[in-house]
Amino acid sequence: MKPKNSVQSVRSKIPRNVIVVAFVALASGFGQDLISPILPSYLLLIGVSSAGIGLIDGLLQGATNVFRFVSGVLSDRLRNRKGLVFLGYALSSVARPLLAIAGSFGFVAALRIADGIGKGTKDAPRDALVADSAHEGGKGRAFGFQRLVDTVGSVIGPLTAAALLLALAPSLGTYRLIFLLSAVPGAIALALIVFGVREPEKPAPEAAVIQRKLPLRFWLFVVAATIGLLTKINDSLFLVRASTLGVSATWLPVVFAGFTLVYALLSYPLGAWSDRIGKPPLIVAGWLTLGIVELGFSFDAPLAPTFGLFALYGLFYALTEGSARAFIAEIVPSDARGSAFAVYYTLTGVAVIVGGYGLGHLWDVVSSDAAFRVAAIGSMVAAVLFAGLIKRRPEPAQAPSALV
Repeated sequence: MKPKNSVQSVRSKIPRNVIVVAFVALASGFGQDLISPILPSYLLLIGVSSAGIGLIDGLLQGATNVFRFVSGVLSDRLRNRKGLVFLGYALSSVARPLLAIAGSFGFVAALRIADGIGKGTKDAPRDALVADSAHEGGKGRAFGFQRLVDTVGSVIGPLTAAALLLALAPSLGTYRLIFLLSAVPGAIALALIVFGVREPEKPAPEAAVIQRKLPLRFWLFVVAATIGLLTKINDSLFLVRASTLGVSATWLPVVFAGFTLVYALLSYPLGAWSDRIGKPPLIVAGWLTLGIVELGFSFDAPLAPTFGLFALYGLFYALTEGSARAFIAEIVPSDARGSAFAVYYTLTGVAVIVGGYGLGHLWDVVSSDAAFRVAAIGSMVAAVLFAGLIKRRPEPAQAPSALV
């Protein structure tokens, strides 16, 4: 038996694969969030209606969800995580800079579908790769590190876009230049995959994945996440609400970067903490935090509390994102992880689309206050459901009473 200190030392180390995959995600995330905050403005300039912008976003999400399921199952069947991860990142890396020459709704829609296919293709195999590479008992730390580094890209991407817009002024030429620049981080991501990622060694599966049943605890977790996301306000509506509270359009990318910075800074320490106390308690705390944030946004708050609510929103992601992935990795068989992540991403992705539309419709026909209050109630319900996954520690056995 290994000494306790030796085991803890192994768990505290971040495996090479996890480090490389994290920097792949950073590079690609930088390219993605370099263009995401400016794409709606670009589409308006080339004559796409608001309905068209919404449809393009829906096509992106739909393609992502379908291919998350397909690639997750394939990665278990083919036992090739790295190949699918490379294919997914390659599709997105090619589609994003081509937006610079897209001047019509159809061309942009096709490129966003291709980007969605790429995102969907790499997500489940990438998370399965991280889980396969992580040390036993250190999966929370591994996913926390991956989310920390990944999210850095989502901080510097919008900040870079904002700096370029401030320096060059918003115009078709500036937007197209930014789209072209997204090719650079995309190429870096692909090079890191080719030269840095190694396919983890896995034992031969005991049975075909299709015959393996995912545990009940996994399905309960997915149900709780799906219900919670059906009533979650999406990031775009949070930004719209910020604009109605006084944040100017120029500074919205900075606000976006601010809450992702909180997410990035807290992901790793919270991931390491989850390995000690378990993942469900942090997930419960995260959904309670989101409920407070949504309730807070239902009131007309001044700017200072608004920024504080965005910081708490970043805390929600830090508490839940890495912990959710690590929890799935721990409770499902290793040769079914790709399929498990596929199911999780697909069902929760559909919930995000349906919930986003439903809350947006409630916003339009009733009020933003009503939408945020319904969302807050849903988040509290999700927290209760996740609390049911916390395992109770068995009570210590009592010594038998002495005979007198």
